[in-house]
Parts: sequence; structure tokens; C-alpha cells
Amino acid sequence: MSISLLSSIHCKKDAEGAFDTELKKLIETSLKEQGCIAYELYQYKDEPTKYVIEEEWADEDALSRHMETAHYKYFVHISPALLETPADVKILTRLI
Repeated sequence: MSISLLSSIHCKKDAEGAFDTELKKLIETSLKEQGCIAYELYQYKDEPTKYVIEEEWADEDALSRHMETAHYKYFVHISPALLETPADVKILTRLI
């Protein structure tokens, strides 16, 4: 069974451009990884500083490998300077 992540993210108002650029780079690179099934980005319609990311990985090993990549570690390193609050990440297991 695949494993999914659902992340709620709130970036700082003055960091929107940088955050958007870095987030899109992360997603573009992550989509090329073996085991990445989906990596989708959503933005709140009425609150442009709030995002939701939905990821789906083939299995826990694929997710673990993703978390060891340079592009993921870089994003985790820079994100505290861009975020209003820490990301709220939930790991989900597909039931159906």
C-alpha cells in the first residue's frame, strides 16, 4: 500500500515569492524521484500565504529515501525563515 502526506503550510507575508519559488523547485525535483506517485500543491483561494501539499509515495521506503535527498534537506533547512508557523504534516495510509 502507498503512503501519503498531507501538509498545511503558512508562509510569512513578506516571504511569499521566495517560498513559492523554493516550494515549486522542491516539488519539481521530487516528482522525478523513484517511488513518487504524486506531489500536488494547493493554495487557499482567499489566503494566498496558506498552502496544502498532498504527496503520495509507493511505500515507506520511498518516503524515507525522499527525506534523505539534498533537495528535501535544503527545503527543510530554509523553510523556518519563510514560514509563519511550522508546517503541520500528517502521514496517512491509504485504506482503499
